[in-house]
Amino acid sequence: MPLISKVPEIVAREYKLEDYVVAAVENYAKMIDSTPDHVVNSALKIILFKDKDYSRWRKDRQGTTGKKEMGAATRAVSAKA
Repeated sequence: MPLISKVPEIVAREYKLEDYVVAAVENYAKMIDSTPDHVVNSALKIILFKDKDYSRWRKDRQGTTGKKEMGAATRAVSAKA
């Protein structure tokens, strides 16, 4: 297995955010010298994949939908935890 994995697939989506959230995301991106997309993606990974209730829900669903639904992002975040 290679030490460096492929670049994850990035899918464009459109979401509506409150003004102050947009400002906070843009400011945070400036602070870390990154992009707003990277900040939103990273923040959502932290929240979604560290939520214990969501983890239990995903595991319960794996029995009925299979492991494929979990996705590479979930595995990547789980490996870091």
